[in-house]
Amino acid sequence: MAFQPFQKYNVSDPYGISPSQRLARNLAGTSYKSKGLKRDYNVDKFDMGKAYKKQVPQLLSNYAQRGFETSGVKNLGMAESAAAYNRQMAERSAAMDEALMNIAAERMGAYGDYFGSRYEDSLDANSQRAETAARIREALN
Repeated sequence: MAFQPFQKYNVSDPYGISPSQRLARNLAGTSYKSKGLKRDYNVDKFDMGKAYKKQVPQLLSNYAQRGFETSGVKNLGMAESAAAYNRQMAERSAAMDEALMNIAAERMGAYGDYFGSRYEDSLDANSQRAETAARIREALN
C-alpha cells in the first residue's frame, strides 16, 4: 500500500478540500437552510394571522346583515373559520417539522462522513505503522 497523505482531499473543490472543511461547509449550508425555513414559517404565520383577523369582522358583519347574529349559524360559521385557520397552521407546522427533520438527518450524515474519514485515517496510520514495524524487524533479522 503506497503512502497517500492527500487521498481524502479534493483539490478540485476549493471550499471542500479536507474532510473538516466539507463538514463545515455542510453545516453552514444546513444552518442557512434552517434559518430560512424558520423565517419563512414566521412570515407565513404572521400573514395567516393577519388574514384571519381581517376575516373575523367580515364574517360577523355578514351574519349581522342577514339577521343571524344571535343564532347558532353564526357560531358554526365562526367555528368553521377558526378550524380552517388552525388546520392551515397545523399543516404549515408539520411541513416545517418535516423539513427540519430532513436537515437534521443531513447534518447527521455529514458528521458520519467526517468521523468515518477520521476513523479510516487512524486505521490507515495504524496499518502503516504496522507495515513499518514489520519492515524494521525484517531488516534487523
